[in-house]
Amino acid sequence: MSIPKRRALSLMLATVFSLGGLMASPHAEAQQPSAEAFPSKPITMLVCFPAGGPADVIARALQPTMVKLLGQPVIIENFPGAGGVLAMQRLLQKPADGYTLIIGSPNEAILAPLALTAAKFKAEDLVMVAPISNIPLVVMARKDLPFNTLEEIVADSRKPGGKQLSFGNPGYGSMYHIVAEYFAQSSGAKLLQVPYKGATPLMTDLAGQQIDMTIAPNVGASAQLIDTGRIKAINVLDTQRIAGLAGVQAITESQIPRKNELVSSIWASVMVRTGVPADRMKVLLDAIQPAIASPEMVKVLESSGTAPMAPQSVAASAKFYNDEIAKFKKMATTINLVPQ
Repeated sequence: MSIPKRRALSLMLATVFSLGGLMASPHAEAQQPSAEAFPSKPITMLVCFPAGGPADVIARALQPTMVKLLGQPVIIENFPGAGGVLAMQRLLQKPADGYTLIIGSPNEAILAPLALTAAKFKAEDLVMVAPISNIPLVVMARKDLPFNTLEEIVADSRKPGGKQLSFGNPGYGSMYHIVAEYFAQSSGAKLLQVPYKGATPLMTDLAGQQIDMTIAPNVGASAQLIDTGRIKAINVLDTQRIAGLAGVQAITESQIPRKNELVSSIWASVMVRTGVPADRMKVLLDAIQPAIASPEMVKVLESSGTAPMAPQSVAASAKFYNDEIAKFKKMATTINLVPQ
């Protein structure tokens, strides 16, 4: 072999060995990406109900800030049907990679699997990323009901010949139905459950004095009916009194049995399926919490009469969600709720 060829071969071998050593060195490994940068493609946010509804409005208010902070499009996908069950099941068909989110509430995430045979998932299949808003529930009654607190209702029910009250609920297995029946069974109150196909006909009958009571959030039509005196509020199912109903007793102020367990609210949260890596959960949280505080979201919450929930860690959200699961499972067991 000629000298020039030997020099060329030596140079080639030296280069190969040099690159091999570089690739094998710890420093070189550290320079290689350990995982795909997140997010590196658009994120989908599922909404369980049609466009224009409360959950859809919340999702679209979150969208601008999330897009800015994540650096990727956030696509809103409305997937209504079966009271939110279809959207939840669509989420659970996707990989646990953080690229599919959902706006969820206790009705879809926790109560649907307890009450509906169509729900082929468990509450534990989901996890909270960041809670958004919270609306305490209020016990409401026809304006001439001769009781002004739940304590008075319980006291009358325990008397011989105590009055049975009709209680309207917007559907079997709804939070309103489960909480009311749990109250009745734990306190001895005599309630006759009257199911309706939705809240609108229920509130119409309550204002028309066709039924005695219901439970609903103090927003929209419910708040207007109270403000105009067509119905009355008799208890707030919260730990404290709420704005606009300062004269109405909080449930924890009462002396009824298991009062603390009756604290109930409709919360909204960004959720994902269980198994999304912790580092990706943190990226999502860091984009969602500023979005909740954005002018767009503040305007939405103020106009709807709801309150933003305080920012909290993923771990704190997980504890809150698990406590909610345990509470409603206990209620469902106590009232012998059978999926339909």
